[in-house]
Amino acid sequence: MERNYLICALMGKFVEQNHSITSIDLRIKIDQALQISCMTPLNSNDIELLDEVTGEMMIHVIGRKINRSQRRQK
Repeated sequence: MERNYLICALMGKFVEQNHSITSIDLRIKIDQALQISCMTPLNSNDIELLDEVTGEMMIHVIGRKINRSQRRQK
């Protein structure tokens, strides 16, 4: 579980540093950070986690834009 938290934290760190980072570059940076920390590189379970977190963030961002106009009408 701690590995998942670390990967999510690294994801947030690298996205904050570069708002227009691509998913491939993000995976490379996370993989490098894990290797520097003497951890194993990203595996298929980690990639699935990254995809799930990215999907949740997209839903959140899209939802905020949709609800914004609805909130202003009230």
